Amino acid sequence: RDELEISPYDDSLIDSRMASLVSVPSFRLPDGENQCLKAAQDCGLYEKCGALRSEYVLACTKPVPGTIRCNQYKCHRALRRFLERVPEEYSLGVLFCPCTNTLCGERRRKTIVPSCSYQDAESLQPNCLHQQSFCRRDDLCRSRLADFLSNCQPSHLTASGCLKDSTGLCLRAYAGLIGTIMTPNYISNSSADVSLWCNCEGSGNQWQECLRLQRLFTHNSCL
Repeated sequence: RDELEISPYDDSLIDSRMASLVSVPSFRLPDGENQCLKAAQDCGLYEKCGALRSEYVLACTKPVPGTIRCNQYKCHRALRRFLERVPEEYSLGVLFCPCTNTLCGERRRKTIVPSCSYQDAESLQPNCLHQQSFCRRDDLCRSRLADFLSNCQPSHLTASGCLKDSTGLCLRAYAGLIGTIMTPNYISNSSADVSLWCNCEGSGNQWQECLRLQRLFTHNSCL
């Protein structure tokens, strides 16, 4: 097996509350209420969540002196701090809040400040395999990607749509990619569809391999 398909993290350490934290019923509110706004407000009421959220928003919006660009490295680092140090009931509540309208969807899509953390400064998409190659050269990104590939393999044979039959494990692994060069995000305000910021142009004879990687985000029953 490819080493990237074996998670370096111990599944037994995953909190058993994980599935309930990311399940839609746990976030249900009265009809019409913006559930992502509520999740953000809950985060703000918990001091560590509010402080670390403000920290990454500032890091992801502050331009590098003399330019109009953000410092993506600092943005990614601050995002990782938020996700690693804030209890999952708050951090995942902000990331995976369910939406029934575009206003909520826009807030969810903008949670990670995608103009800095997700998109290229010139809005040019790199090749997905090139992006994966860069990721493999970084110890943290490589381990996070391996965790995602291990825990987010789709299957039509399980109720969850996941080969490991655990949506919670997959969503935690997905969140682990945020703040790396493989940062994924929602692609619109009107759906929960996600994607990497990359394409398969110029893949040559590796086109099918590139599509497989891309579709693990865009067409994955486990996510």
